[in-house]
Amino acid sequence: MIQHDLQDTLIENRLVAILRAAEASRFADAATVLHAAGVRVLEAALTTPGATDAIATIRKKLGDDAHIGAGSVREVSDVDKAADAGATFLVTPTVNPLVMERAHERGLPVICGALTPTEIDQAWRLGAAAVKVFPIAAVGGIAYLRAVRAPMPDIPLVPTGGVHLADVAKYLESGSIAVAAATPLVGDALTSKGSLTDLATRASEFVAAAAKYVSRT
Repeated sequence: MIQHDLQDTLIENRLVAILRAAEASRFADAATVLHAAGVRVLEAALTTPGATDAIATIRKKLGDDAHIGAGSVREVSDVDKAADAGATFLVTPTVNPLVMERAHERGLPVICGALTPTEIDQAWRLGAAAVKVFPIAAVGGIAYLRAVRAPMPDIPLVPTGGVHLADVAKYLESGSIAVAAATPLVGDALTSKGSLTDLATRASEFVAAAAKYVSRT
């Protein structure tokens, strides 16, 4: 997957599900439920022990119909781990030129995390396929997104961090290329006693909210 392919994928789906937990034993099960509900873009956080093995398992289980990225990529070594596991894209929490350079060498597009206007612009100039505005809820949510997008309308933004179901339409209506959600979407499904049935319900609701904006630019 190259930069423009990832951008097209985000436009076609508008939603990224983030898998992050104390351990990754339920990542594959949750990914299967999410996929069945219509989620096609998933991010497995490398801060979760076992995430790379989970990425490989999910890729094998869901095939090319799903796009599985590695999240929380902060080091050059993380890029290699993710690439070797079969990740099709990377997501970073910060702007690290060395990580971006290595990702390009490995042929992996990046959704690069940034917050301030300067960081957002830097991430884009370093070749990010899209810029993850994180943590969006902590700095004003939709109002902040609109403020930073006004002088940089050409940069595809993915608001992340505290994105709830009710926020999806607001962010996409304001020009975001996609939204990414963790706890508000995944809930407790990654824990041993979590409900995959409830996950399926939430996922269907998120997909329905995002679907209204699919293929719009």
